[in-house]
Amino acid sequence: MTKNSEQAGLRAPREEVAPRRIAIAGAGGRLGQALVNRFGGQHTVIGLGHDQMDLAQPHSIDRALDSIDFDVLILTAALTAVDYCEDHESEAFAVNAEGPLAVARACARRGIPMVLTSTDFVFDGDAPGLYSEDDETNPISVYGASKLKGEEYVLDVSEDNLVVRLSWLFGPGKPAFPEWIIDKAGVESAVTLPAEKIGCPAYSPDVAEWLDALLLGPTRDGVRGIVHLCNSSPCSWREWGQGCIDLARELGRSLQTDQIGPGSLDAIPAFLARRPLNSAMSTGKLTQLTGLRPRPWREALREHVEGMKPALAPSAKA
Repeated sequence: MTKNSEQAGLRAPREEVAPRRIAIAGAGGRLGQALVNRFGGQHTVIGLGHDQMDLAQPHSIDRALDSIDFDVLILTAALTAVDYCEDHESEAFAVNAEGPLAVARACARRGIPMVLTSTDFVFDGDAPGLYSEDDETNPISVYGASKLKGEEYVLDVSEDNLVVRLSWLFGPGKPAFPEWIIDKAGVESAVTLPAEKIGCPAYSPDVAEWLDALLLGPTRDGVRGIVHLCNSSPCSWREWGQGCIDLARELGRSLQTDQIGPGSLDAIPAFLARRPLNSAMSTGKLTQLTGLRPRPWREALREHVEGMKPALAPSAKA
């Protein structure tokens, strides 16, 4: 495992490059929206939703790609409901593995590279420290196994393809963990979160920025294989939640509790699938390729929560 040598604070300057035609499958999702916002001003963005391209229906993939003109495709669409996947293994592999394989083959026939977004759930979480891209994978859930198979398929189809692994994604658009825990603390006086689960949050606008640098930056011709994308400084779920409610209270939200108590993964009955205890990832390869060093998650979280200010007003229901 690599040690956490990444430093924070460097952000990507917006380099002027020739306009590209970027297809984004899953454009309506949290990351898809961030990518549209990032690329939309300078490039032509073609958003593909589930209605245009259903990963569980391979025939829809060629039909969708035949209807557009594009230079690169970013596949963010996936079946990400971890516990649903545990009970629906065939569907999980159809969407998360066979679907990306069909997309990769369709792109390869057109001579076009693709990017697949993946997950920290490809690791078992038993190792200490930060996982690098070269560390052994060993998923312990159907979701993680299906995403790993998708990675393998996409990279086998073309050496020009790229897989980016994300963890604890949050950001504008669809509500995620910060919105959930702030709302929960607004109505409950006793809130707990697992203190033993460790990872790295990833802010969707930052992820879009890093992908911009990887795909369109000066070193883009050498970018392939797997790259980890997340903000720096690992934390526990409890620390992550505490950071959220601390900011919410600072910005005026009325809360029923100001402390997240220690909990355990085993005490969450809704969790059918096993989760890796430590899935914190190193971003050293991203820095090596682009010169960018992800900022700490607390800095990114402040930006996000400040953007939630209307919902954090003291008049909000508590």
